[in-house]
Amino acid sequence: MTEQVHKLGEVLRAAREAKSVDLARVERDTKIRERYLSALERGEYRELPGSVYTKGFLRNYGSYLGLDPEYLIDLYRLETSVTTERPRMPAPPRPLGTRGSRTFVITPGLVFAALLTVGVGAFIAYIGYELANFARQPELRIIDPATNVSGYTGSSITLSGVTSPNASVTVSNLTQNPTVTADAAGNFDVTVDLLPGSNVIELTARDPVTNRDSETERRTVVVVNELAASPSPAEGVVTLEQPAADATLTAPLPIVGTAAPSTALQTTATLVTAALPSFAVADAAGGAVPIQPEPPAAPAALALSTDVAGAFSGSLSLPAGTWEVTVTPTGGEPITRRVTIQPGAGLTGTLEIVGGESYVEVEQDGTPVAEVSGSIAVDGDTIALSAIGEVRIRAGNAGAVRLTLNGITIGAMGPDDAVVEWRITRSGG
Repeated sequence: MTEQVHKLGEVLRAAREAKSVDLARVERDTKIRERYLSALERGEYRELPGSVYTKGFLRNYGSYLGLDPEYLIDLYRLETSVTTERPRMPAPPRPLGTRGSRTFVITPGLVFAALLTVGVGAFIAYIGYELANFARQPELRIIDPATNVSGYTGSSITLSGVTSPNASVTVSNLTQNPTVTADAAGNFDVTVDLLPGSNVIELTARDPVTNRDSETERRTVVVVNELAASPSPAEGVVTLEQPAADATLTAPLPIVGTAAPSTALQTTATLVTAALPSFAVADAAGGAVPIQPEPPAAPAALALSTDVAGAFSGSLSLPAGTWEVTVTPTGGEPITRRVTIQPGAGLTGTLEIVGGESYVEVEQDGTPVAEVSGSIAVDGDTIALSAIGEVRIRAGNAGAVRLTLNGITIGAMGPDDAVVEWRITRSGG
């Protein structure tokens, strides 16, 4: 009997959760008070103002959730007829040797309600499955070469890998950047021309169904000329080809050079000057919001080793700012270069929820972020940010929302439980 009584509340709650809205959002959209919505979902009809109002609530709520209002009202009538049934007079005593039997009657209405509930559940499961597949980022794996290549003597190289079926794979960061299409199984190969020295090859795949891009995969190929190759450096001596002294570039920072064959090296970075924010923050009224960026932390030391020809290569991901980069060979003298890392174009970073939960609205260049904006984010959630010129963020619990943009950690948007709205624009935009 309990399962039947609470069926209406379960249908309403399942449809609302499939729509990814909370009761506070429903109250704003339908103008039905949250305590009445909660009472409907819990089956506590005594907390509602009356049968006429309740049926009106069900028509409004059902239309909002995409459910049949008349079906919801039928469930309400069934449940209230059970809960308001008048007590019967006790039956006359029976002999101890006899036991009463209870008859379960299957009515057409009960069969219809059960079939409709199963249909709604199957539809919700199908929609959830399709949304999960659509939001999934396409896979991209480079199979050959499996790692970075040093001492390469050819003028071109073929890379092969696996991605989504029929995805387009684009090469970047070279003088010539071809695009190829994967086959129906997702396999692809692409041949690129190389220049002498370090070639950092970047590949990105785009799924033709979801139109989403994969994470960028990289391979570094260091090309040497066998005829012009000089003798291997002496033990303990390092020649650093990249980065150049006082270079200004964007991350990741390439580390390329030569030393004696089979030499172990360690690369470290020390912050000299943190970069100034490349963006401005304004509140909902347009007033400037002062921010106090946290100094960026130095990355972990990068361990490298030379190959049989004495070449080594790698990369460091550094936040924006000026850094002293030092490469130290085992048993040798270190070599240091000062470089400046500048932020990339646009506004990129993360929004993290720490120590609680918060209602969030996120718009990038005027477009709400699907499945994120207008929802409740919980502790541990991370939302990627990527806009050309503007990001708008509204937080219901500003103390739980932490921001990092263009490599600069801003921190919390405000105190706990405060409602804060920020408009972040690229400087000069």
